[in-house]
Amino acid sequence: MKFSILIISFKSLSILRKCLINLGDTRNILIIENSDSLDVKNHIQKEFPDVKFILNNKNLGFAKAANIGLNSIKSDDILMINTDVIIKEDQITNLENEIFSSEIDYALATPFADDLVDFIAKSKFDKFLKNYNLLDNNEKFQKVDFIKGSILIINLKKFADKNLFDENFFFFFEEIDLCKKVKILKQNIYVLMFEKAIHFGAGGTSIKHQKYVNFRNWNYLWSSFYYNKKHYGFLFSFFKHLSKLFRYLIGIFFFFFLSKNKFLANKFRFLGLLSSILGIKSAKSSKFLD
Repeated sequence: MKFSILIISFKSLSILRKCLINLGDTRNILIIENSDSLDVKNHIQKEFPDVKFILNNKNLGFAKAANIGLNSIKSDDILMINTDVIIKEDQITNLENEIFSSEIDYALATPFADDLVDFIAKSKFDKFLKNYNLLDNNEKFQKVDFIKGSILIINLKKFADKNLFDENFFFFFEEIDLCKKVKILKQNIYVLMFEKAIHFGAGGTSIKHQKYVNFRNWNYLWSSFYYNKKHYGFLFSFFKHLSKLFRYLIGIFFFFFLSKNKFLANKFRFLGLLSSILGIKSAKSSKFLD
């Protein structure tokens, strides 16, 4: 049995090429390009003719693009990776062999990566999703409550349909929300400690740096508020984020003349949080990348 590979791309030709070169040519690979970039499509199809390619014609957000990809793949076992991930063919084969021979009962899994350690041990996305220290555990299959979305092994047989991701999320928290769904379904999530992938982090696009930073700041706060509102109610989320709303507002005025970068960080965090409170859709943030 082999994983089908799903890659969500956004105007990232050079990064996407590096990712594909390591994957070999014996697998079903589908790329969802979340833009209207014919240049990316034409270059990839010329260099990798066996790779399937869907051009979305505009940025639909990660969650919606992922759902399009999952519904376009026939197999039940999916390896979904970001373009800024390096994982090699022999590593994927080893993951397959270990998973299928051990018959672990999983809904989601991921290989180990350096950035996963702090993500799991220090993140406080949800008080009901437990933190773990992966470096203190020698288990081959480490059961956890949540993992990053940069490398996801998905067992579609564990879900009622292939629309796994909440499309209200445009960027950030999609995988946390999916992990929450898995825990509600009483299914299992694993870190596969015997293989290590490389994730460069925030490197999945060639968009101008400051635009991307603004986009990320806006979306992180939008998604944080929406996630908490979805699972625990508007009032819970509002009071959880109220101090941040005032802090970012004060930061806008305080850093206006002192630091352009800190001014922009506070501005876009404030606007993202305020937009989520007001019920403005996260898809509006796509304009920051134009």
